[in-house]
Amino acid sequence: MSESDMKYLCRTCKKKCDDIPKHMMSVHNFSKTVVESQLRANPNCYNNSFEIIE
Repeated sequence: MSESDMKYLCRTCKKKCDDIPKHMMSVHNFSKTVVESQLRANPNCYNNSFEIIE
């Protein structure tokens, strides 16, 4: 399974998604600037917030 085909479950809201940054912006109202800066500082910053599902 390629990374672009992966599905994730948000541990906070229990919604499924396939794009973590997009989910953080649309569902949790994070700004694009905040998401990008967090990912630049730590590319794994959302790992504990999402579970990989099949």
